[in-house]
Amino acid sequence: MTRHHQKELELIYAEKAAELLNEFWEIEPSPNETSWPDLLVKIESETFGLEVREIYLDESRKGSTKKAYEKMNLKNIQKLADAYYNTNYPPIKVDLLGNIEAHDKLLNAIISEVSQLKKLEQRRIELYSNCVIYLRRLPNNMNKYKRWNHISDKVGLVRNIDEDIIKRVILKKSKKLSKYSKNISDVRLLLVSNRIFNSGKTQLNSEITFDRCGFNTIYYLSYPETVWKLNN
Repeated sequence: MTRHHQKELELIYAEKAAELLNEFWEIEPSPNETSWPDLLVKIESETFGLEVREIYLDESRKGSTKKAYEKMNLKNIQKLADAYYNTNYPPIKVDLLGNIEAHDKLLNAIISEVSQLKKLEQRRIELYSNCVIYLRRLPNNMNKYKRWNHISDKVGLVRNIDEDIIKRVILKKSKKLSKYSKNISDVRLLLVSNRIFNSGKTQLNSEITFDRCGFNTIYYLSYPETVWKLNN
């Protein structure tokens, strides 16, 4: 993920949190992230800094296995779409299930089927065990349509997140507060579980409270549906 994309996500998450809190936040990126939090937020006559941190269902000190797998699948899908559109083939929508590591087999299967499809026609291709392609031909004016999906990464049950994950993240993020205090006194933390992906399909008991570890306010956003304040 590029830094630009990361900043866009932070802004999206902050805007959604404000909407769910029924508050009007004027949000902008901070001057830098060495001595400032990720975002600066103006609300009425006050300004606070906002740190934004995604957390994951299986997060450990070494990271999230689920998120790493999702990133790998996203990278493979982008590579596959780029390879397809490097040729003169018509625009298509592709949804994938299962293992998608066999790049050449996937690409050849897609190319082989496309010429047989009429506009908006869809076809299911079972390429090999644990790999299914849903292919739909799009109108030519859709150009190089690349919003291809790995469905397996987005379908799953919502579960309660381990409280220890939240405690560990709060403590780690609080170690930066001394640097931020030179520029801004009110610093808040927005923890985000992105429920669009399996790695973030979590919820939290709204009655649970946590040690803020120096943050003025801590929010937990189960994106895009619910936000809680975690203040003790």
